[in-house]
Amino acid sequence: MRRRQFLRVAVLSAGVWGVGSLAGCGSQEGSASGSRSITSASEFSTALPVPPLLEAAKNGDISHYSMRLQAGTSSIVPAGPSTTWGINGPFLGPTLRLKQGEKLRVDVKNDLPETTSLHWHGMRVPADADGGPHSEIAPGETWSPEWTVDQPAATLWYHPHPHGKTESHVYKGLGGFIIVDDTEEPTEFPHEY
Repeated sequence: MRRRQFLRVAVLSAGVWGVGSLAGCGSQEGSASGSRSITSASEFSTALPVPPLLEAAKNGDISHYSMRLQAGTSSIVPAGPSTTWGINGPFLGPTLRLKQGEKLRVDVKNDLPETTSLHWHGMRVPADADGGPHSEIAPGETWSPEWTVDQPAATLWYHPHPHGKTESHVYKGLGGFIIVDDTEEPTEFPHEY
């Protein structure tokens, strides 16, 4: 279990480092030796947003999550706002933090102008809860998969997976993190989101 936890922290750290590196793209200077440095921290005017944790409502022993796919606008570049899609907001989606053995239901409502889907990438789920191209959600419809978390600790993500349109739907902003916690977490690792 310690190795798996170490790998999870290493992957999370690498992801944070990678996102931080992308935030500086275009603001770095190269030198003849190939080294780079950030020119000025004051050039960055938009903080890196941290998605909120999605809280579950409890219905007996089932955790009930609600996700609304919606259009919005977001200021991503200085040129002005862009039309974006998000989950429970205008861009990207909240983080799902799940536990081994947790029983859950996710109501996914599509308030977008196009048919889409929501796939739990890397999550062990039954086929009818997978959210691939076979699980389309038409505009105005709600899809409600249910499953029990049956896998070790992991950092995963969710994203749309409609046939032939996955790339454009992710590009518009649909996606978010899933964190699966072990039932017994070592105390030497961070636990706060």
